[in-house]
Amino acid sequence: MCVFFNTDGVVHSASGFFAAGGVIRNNKEKWILGYNHFLGKCSKQGYDEVIIQLDNLENVISICKSKIGGPKYSLIRRIQQILAFEEKWSLNYVPRETN
Repeated sequence: MCVFFNTDGVVHSASGFFAAGGVIRNNKEKWILGYNHFLGKCSKQGYDEVIIQLDNLENVISICKSKIGGPKYSLIRRIQQILAFEEKWSLNYVPRETN
């Protein structure tokens, strides 16, 4: 039997607090387990570099393009601004089977 594990996280920019959550579903997309957890206050921890890995090539291409339009423009533009501000952050595509 195959299961799908989807996870996501969020950081509140003003407070630095962050949380993660996700869901596990079976191969018929039936919910098995869900979770969410407050992880505390986020800090840079002294890391020299952050590499963000996504398994959605279309999203990586959209974010990395310099000129974008459409309904998701403001979100993509904001991501681009964050990546530009954080000089040592990069965004890479990784195939789903290796992510």
